[in-house]
Amino acid sequence: MSEKTECLSKVQSCRSSLVTWLEKNPVVLLRWLHDDGAISQQVYFTLLDSRPEKNQVISLLEVMLKNENSCRTFIHVLQQIQENYCPELREWLRNTFPIYFKQPTDVIVITDLEKTKKKSTWSKLKGTLKRGKKYNLEKGGQPSDAPGGHPLMEDVLQNHKLSQLKQNAKVHGKLETTHTLCEMLEIRYTEVFITDEDPAGLQGQHEYLVLANRRVRLYEHNRHQKINLMDIFTPLEPGTQGPKTVLMTGIAGIGKTYAMQKILHEWAVEKAFSNVSCAINFAFRELNLLEGPISLVDLIRKKHAHLQNIVEALCNHPDKLLVLLDGLDEFKHLISQETKVQNIKDPAPVKDLVSSLLNGSLLHGASIVVTSRPRPSLPTHIFDRKVVILGFEERQVEEFCFRFFREKTISGEVFHYIMKNDTLSGLSFIPLYCFIICTALQPFFQNKIEESCLENPPKTMTEVYRSYLCTIMHLRDDSPKISNGPIFLCCPAMLSKMKDILCKLGKLAYISLLESKILFTTDDLQRFGLEPAQLPDSFIHRIFINVDGQSSTEMFAFFHMTVQEFFAALYCIVTISSSVDELLQCLDLWCFGISPQEPVQSELLATTMELKTSKQWENLQMFSRFVMGLISFRLEGKLHGLVDPFGLNILVPLTNWFKGKITYELNQRLLNLLHCLRELRQEEVVRAVAPEIDEVDLFKVILNPADCATLSYILQHSTGLKTLNLGYTSIGIQGLRQLQPLLHRCQTVSLRYNALGKEVAVMEADVLKSPTCQVKSLLMCGNNIGSDGIKCLWEALRHNQTLEELYLDINGITDSGLENVITCLSNNMTLKLLTIVGNKLSDGGKEVLVELQRHLPGLKILSSFLGDMGLLQAYLDWVQDLKENPQQMESVRNVDALRNVLSELRREDPEETSPDVRERAAELEREIRVILETSAHTGPQ
Repeated sequence: MSEKTECLSKVQSCRSSLVTWLEKNPVVLLRWLHDDGAISQQVYFTLLDSRPEKNQVISLLEVMLKNENSCRTFIHVLQQIQENYCPELREWLRNTFPIYFKQPTDVIVITDLEKTKKKSTWSKLKGTLKRGKKYNLEKGGQPSDAPGGHPLMEDVLQNHKLSQLKQNAKVHGKLETTHTLCEMLEIRYTEVFITDEDPAGLQGQHEYLVLANRRVRLYEHNRHQKINLMDIFTPLEPGTQGPKTVLMTGIAGIGKTYAMQKILHEWAVEKAFSNVSCAINFAFRELNLLEGPISLVDLIRKKHAHLQNIVEALCNHPDKLLVLLDGLDEFKHLISQETKVQNIKDPAPVKDLVSSLLNGSLLHGASIVVTSRPRPSLPTHIFDRKVVILGFEERQVEEFCFRFFREKTISGEVFHYIMKNDTLSGLSFIPLYCFIICTALQPFFQNKIEESCLENPPKTMTEVYRSYLCTIMHLRDDSPKISNGPIFLCCPAMLSKMKDILCKLGKLAYISLLESKILFTTDDLQRFGLEPAQLPDSFIHRIFINVDGQSSTEMFAFFHMTVQEFFAALYCIVTISSSVDELLQCLDLWCFGISPQEPVQSELLATTMELKTSKQWENLQMFSRFVMGLISFRLEGKLHGLVDPFGLNILVPLTNWFKGKITYELNQRLLNLLHCLRELRQEEVVRAVAPEIDEVDLFKVILNPADCATLSYILQHSTGLKTLNLGYTSIGIQGLRQLQPLLHRCQTVSLRYNALGKEVAVMEADVLKSPTCQVKSLLMCGNNIGSDGIKCLWEALRHNQTLEELYLDINGITDSGLENVITCLSNNMTLKLLTIVGNKLSDGGKEVLVELQRHLPGLKILSSFLGDMGLLQAYLDWVQDLKENPQQMESVRNVDALRNVLSELRREDPEETSPDVRERAAELEREIRVILETSAHTGPQ
């Protein structure tokens, strides 16, 4: 038997020893085998889920020792990562397979001195590091605290990697309280976008809504660079210097902490950051608990005790260090640019240590990643690169569903249900929302119970969170279960049993929401009558922070910020009386910050007015939607056991309240009211309120699919809608299709600057052809319908008798788009104004328009910026608006539009116009140049 064919027998004979050697750290081997293609992703996930780790190794050997080829692959991979395992394994490999794999030019002999994959990063750093030779930490040759000698530096670092893998091991499997938490690191992080955004510009409304809108804008008009998480220090251009300090922003639940864990994990399994000798991490939550001065080396020793004897040696080579700091928005201190601690041994307040790390006076040259929720106070200027986490894309939602349910048919059904529901799909891009949705849907798809017991699966946001609550309550309930019963229904007995804890949690959530507080100590909980032992882990997850290695301080946070908002709303609806006046006063306060004019008798109102300031009401948008949904539940008796139902007498005053608000609100407030109306789910109220809406002005309110679904749901009942302004909303064609049945009823439809293509022209052509079309003004400026799209509109105008104004500026129209314009419009007697400037028309194309005007003397055609002073002023106003709101320049379409306008201005002859027009045109040209230069200099770094 040749040496190359006896691999299987040699490994089989040592099988029990392999289990012993590998069970301490199977994660590295599993990952390398997966990446090598030796095991499939499904097998990989299944093995990671196995507990204890010994079972992972036993099952892996069953897979890898099926034949000689797979066994050889197993040994080949094991040789590459042998330094992650014990000396006995390395010795066995060296003695059993000394020349097993040959390279084209040489034989690789596996020894304890080197790796076959790459040379040790610490070996590169310290050429004196040798196996069998102790590393001298002090000048005297021996560490001061270890007179008998010191472990090998490499062994200490390998133990540190193992420690990181063990700390993150819980995210690979299930939590006993939920059984299917699906916390796989492999799918719980997302790619990031390099951005130059100013987090201060994101304030003013709920952060989920900000991000949902930002995602729409970025995906529709992306000019930013998307990179893999493991490439955050990689330069964008070859030969350039990569960043050293990176700020990673993202909203609650988007995956910032998981991204940090993933970075640590990838470093520990030696799949990324190969130039890093050691990675260390801190959470600002734990740094907040430090009192008194402390040195950097002592700080590291307290967090990573196993590194205590090599910390100074590590810090002396900061270019080989990776420092991760999680949750800067939670840091109770401000970052100072003046503070500069330079010596790693000098004690200093923790705020000075952090400031000095970030400004480079401490560990200069270290790679540093800081995460934070977007906040105006973030010192963004001190970071070399800023990235934003945008959450899951559709394929990751699908994979998450599969990992949650573990069964392809069920996960497929759940995924398709989420995707066809705009509210759910609009939430699912946030990983923790995705988990909440899957938990809420689980009883409807996974538990096989009689259809007669089933409610319909949740559709609205409030229904999702109610189902989530019911499912978690059932998992916690230790009373006997009825076989095949509707486990997801919150029966009155269960609600009554848990009323005390739900109300206490709700009050904690509400008061803290008004105080903008998301972290709680044990004292905070006890102040509301809660003991930590009472708290279901699925409501609140504990955060144990070990500060000094001897004591442990517990900090608490709701599982997700929206869970806190849901409990806050639940508390309010349970606490509020049946008084109509009190309900309406609360709605005024929650939705608009309008305080009652008369002295209030309500304790809930008094508490709210005392804690909340009028400038912060926009942050209660999600809370107010939950309130509306729970009003409906109380009306329908679904909160029986917690509170008596509302009487139907509240529907008329509630309807009048909506009518009074909705007729004069616009932009974000109008949209939030429409969402509240949808969450209420009372058809009689919707049918009464919708006809009052004659104008929907959402100019510059970025619309996501859930917004479009809400508009469609409400406006289908409108009867007198005159104006629909969707300009600058980044509405995509899919969102617009939801509104298509409404468009023919509007007199004015504005779709300006949405980067829509030919499809929107085809859609609008169908609208204009409708026999019931009422559209008089159609604004399509700043899209990209092109010549083919405009031909469709000309054809529609052949018979349309309603349209009076058509705005087609900056749409990429060329001469070919005018081929049928005269034929189609020659008999049109209603069109009075056509603007078509900023397109790609030659002199010949403009001659066609001159000819059209001869056929239609009543039609005013603007094909030149110099032809109308009002047009020039309108474009000057637009440019000024872009300057004041730089985020609009995220749209590639805006950049192209400005360039088109500039090109058009240069082609025109100002000599034939008045001095005032020439002066205004020159001003417009100057302003465009300035904004284009500014945009070019502030692109992604």
